[in-house]
Amino acid sequence: MITLHKGQYLSDVMIEIPSNCILSKRIPGCGATTLELETKRNSIIVVPNVPVIKSKCEKYSSLLGVYEDVTVDRIFNYLTNNSRHKIMTTPESFGKVKTACERYGIDIYNHFFLLMDESHQLIKDVDFRIDIVLPMNNFFRFKSKALVSATPIVFSDPRFEENHFETIEVSADYDYRQEITVTHTYNTNKAVNEYLDKHKEGTVCFFVNSVVMIYSIMKQFGLLEDSAIYCAPKSRLKLRNEYSFDNAYNDWSADTMKKYNFFTGRFFTAFDLELDYQPNLVMITDPYYSKYTILDVETDCIQICGRFRNGIKSATHIYRAKPEIIVKPKEQIEWEISAHEFAYQTIDTLYNSADNRESRFAFGAALEIMPFRKFQYPDFTKNWFAIDNEINSVLVDNRYQAKGEIEQWYTDNHFYNPTFENCEYNDNDEKLKLIRGARSVKDARRQMVKLLGEMEAPYSEYALDFINNMRKIDPFIVEAFETLGKERIEGLNYSQKKINEAMILTQRKGNKVVRLIKNTFKTGGRYSNEKITNELTRIFEILNIHPEKTIKGSMIKDYFQAVEWRDAKNRGYQLISELV
Repeated sequence: MITLHKGQYLSDVMIEIPSNCILSKRIPGCGATTLELETKRNSIIVVPNVPVIKSKCEKYSSLLGVYEDVTVDRIFNYLTNNSRHKIMTTPESFGKVKTACERYGIDIYNHFFLLMDESHQLIKDVDFRIDIVLPMNNFFRFKSKALVSATPIVFSDPRFEENHFETIEVSADYDYRQEITVTHTYNTNKAVNEYLDKHKEGTVCFFVNSVVMIYSIMKQFGLLEDSAIYCAPKSRLKLRNEYSFDNAYNDWSADTMKKYNFFTGRFFTAFDLELDYQPNLVMITDPYYSKYTILDVETDCIQICGRFRNGIKSATHIYRAKPEIIVKPKEQIEWEISAHEFAYQTIDTLYNSADNRESRFAFGAALEIMPFRKFQYPDFTKNWFAIDNEINSVLVDNRYQAKGEIEQWYTDNHFYNPTFENCEYNDNDEKLKLIRGARSVKDARRQMVKLLGEMEAPYSEYALDFINNMRKIDPFIVEAFETLGKERIEGLNYSQKKINEAMILTQRKGNKVVRLIKNTFKTGGRYSNEKITNELTRIFEILNIHPEKTIKGSMIKDYFQAVEWRDAKNRGYQLISELV
C-alpha cells in the first residue's frame, strides 16, 4: 500500500513503477503516466485512445506517439535519432512498433519497459474492439512490464498468476471523495431540462456515449449554436453528413469549447482536460435509448470525473432504471460460459475425429457460429479478457434493473460522496389516488381496466412502474386484464366470478374442472342439491366432459368434505374442507 498526502503525486513517493505489478492507483490524475514518461528508461506505454497520445506529445517533445497514420518508417527514424526511447501507442498500432524494432535490430522485450495504461479498458472494450488485447500476447514476454489503472478490474487470465504479478494499491490520507448528485428519472429529457434550468451560468460538459442522443438533446433544448461535440471520426462524419452539424471534433482543444460540450466514450478515459476554470459535469445513462449509454459507476464514472485536472464545479449522473433487465448472478454467468465452452470442445472433438470430408465441413461450420467462439482469439486460443468482459458487462447491466441498486452502488464506492435526487413526478400518482378513492371495488376496477387499455406496448419503465403500483392495489384485475383484455372484462360486466371462470378456461393451468368448481363452491357454504347439480352440469358442458355416473348433488363430495344439510324447502350439502 502506498499512501499519498494531499498535493502529492506518485513521483513524490516512487522512483519508478516496479515490474510485474498491477498499480491500482484508485485516484485519477495522481501522475502514474507522467511518472513513467519521466523515468529514465526506455518505455512503451500502451493507451486505449488517440486523444491522450496527442495530449502527452504536446507536453513531451521527446515522446513519439503512434496511432493510425504513423508509419513504421517514422518509428524507425525515431529509434535511430534518439538515445532514449519513449513511445506511446494505441493497442492496434503496437505491431508497427514491434516491426520497427525488428528492422532496427532492437530486442524489444529486453530494451523496453512495457506499461499497459488504463488497463481496465482491456476488459471494458474488447467486446467491440478485439484488437485492444493484441499486445497482451507479447506482454508477458517482456522482461519488465506493468499495468496501471485508477479503476482496475480483476483479471482472470492465469498468466498473471503464473508470472507472480502483485497488486500495489495507492490510497490517500485525505478525503478525496467526489461530491456527486445522482438523479433517477423516468424521463431523461425532463431531467436534462431541469438540469439546464439549474445550471444556466458557466460551462457544462456532458458525457453521453451516443451521438444520436446528443444531437437529440441539443436540438430539443435549442443548444445547437452553443454546443461542441468531441467524438470518434466516424461519429463526426455522421454529425456532419446526416445532421449538418459542424462543431464536431476528433481532438479536444480548449479553444473549441463552447457553453455546452458533449463527449463520447473516446474521451472517457486517460485524457486530460486542462482548463483554467471549473465546468459543471453531467453524465447520462438511458438504457431504453441505447445500451451504450450505460455507465459503470466503478470505472466509467470515476474516469470521467478524473478528466478535469483543475477540478469541476459540480458532478451529476442522470440515469434511468430498466426493470425488464434480467438479473444474472456472477455464478450463473460463469456457468453459462463454461457450458458454452464444453459444447464447443465437444463439437471440436467431433471435427478433429471426422473420417470424411462432409462431416469435417459440417462440424467446422458449426464451430464458427457457436457462442463460445466470441471468447477466443483468431487462433482459437481462449481470450480471458473477452470472458471477463462478458461477466463485467452483465454485472453492470444488473445494477440498472432498479433504482435501489444504483444508489447502493454509489454508496459503497470509495470515490463518491453521493446525494440522491428524483426527477420522477408523473400524473400517474394522481390516477392512483382516484383508484384508491373509488366508491366501490367495481368502480375501481373499471378505472384500472380503462387506464391499462390506454397504455401502449412495449411498456416503458414509467408504465411498468404504474402497472406494478396498480397490481399492489388489486392484483386480480391486473392479472385479468393481462389474461383476457379490456373488451372481454367489460363484456363480463366486471363480475369476479365470471372473470375468474374465463381466466381458468383461458389459462394453461392444472385441472380446469377442479378450478371451476372451486370458483363456484366455497368452504363453509351451504348449497342445495339443485344448485350443485345445475352448476356441475354447466361446468362439464363447458369443458365437453361426459361423466359416466349421473350428475347429482352428492357428487360434490368428490371435491369437498361435506355433510348433509336441509331446511324447510331444500336439501343439500354444507362444505367443510377441500379434498382436491
